[in-house]
Amino acid sequence: MKNIKGILLSIIFNIGFTTMSSAQYTDFGIGLGTTTYWGDLNKPGFFDNYFGNSGIGIQAHYRVMSGNRLGIKGSFIYGSFKGKDAGSSLDWQKLRNLSFRSYLAELSVMGELYILPFNTEPGSFFIAPYLTAGISTFWFDPKTRFENIDVRLQPLGTEGQGMPGRPEKYSLNSFAIPFGGGLKWTINPSFNIGMELVVRRSFTDYIDDLSTTYVTYDDLSAANGTLAAKLANRMNEYLGQSDPVILPTGTQRGGADVTDYYIVAMITANWTITDSNGKRRLGGNKITCPTFK
Repeated sequence: MKNIKGILLSIIFNIGFTTMSSAQYTDFGIGLGTTTYWGDLNKPGFFDNYFGNSGIGIQAHYRVMSGNRLGIKGSFIYGSFKGKDAGSSLDWQKLRNLSFRSYLAELSVMGELYILPFNTEPGSFFIAPYLTAGISTFWFDPKTRFENIDVRLQPLGTEGQGMPGRPEKYSLNSFAIPFGGGLKWTINPSFNIGMELVVRRSFTDYIDDLSTTYVTYDDLSAANGTLAAKLANRMNEYLGQSDPVILPTGTQRGGADVTDYYIVAMITANWTITDSNGKRRLGGNKITCPTFK
């Protein structure tokens, strides 16, 4: 993972240095959209997951471009996502009966490669599609609802974290590799609208507090507390019984072979600071307001 992050940081640094050293176009913007979890609590249907696992997300960003093909963008995103076994068409998943929700806070640096040249001048392409990729760091904190109270899951060690022979508790900060694409629509030299869909491949499998195997109820209860044992295995709630369902240590709980993903879809409004010719549009003597024709 360190090698991948190092290579990506090196590439982004070189792109950023080239872009900044010859920058002409700059803008800042805000976005509104969705942030969507994609992991072990997914159901079989694509749309069930995309809409069922999503929360509202907001974004603020700053972009620099060199020429009309290459750009680099720094952004901050805040949102939320969720996932649950309930409602699945799979019997084993309904029986597992786990759920979570979490906030998301992300800082990212991403390069942009425009398929059609982006230019703010009249007569140029007014729609510019692009591909984007980069690196991000993000924070999360999975919680679940239990007896009408939101309970933080990471401190509990629901998969035996902190027990002898088990891993330590996972970090609530991780890295991700974003990749995707977008489209910018130039309204006038001072303003453009964008749409972007970017998948994040994270380096953690615990966005949902679910990755590996169960620890048997009595052992987990003795080591990490009764609440940890109750929230690690919630099959009894689905079955409508008060006594816990006893599973041997090592029984599969999640899928550790694939880390968690999340998806960010945004519609953005972008205000030009300096245009394609290096002319100052925002903060200079004259500010051109957006006009729609």
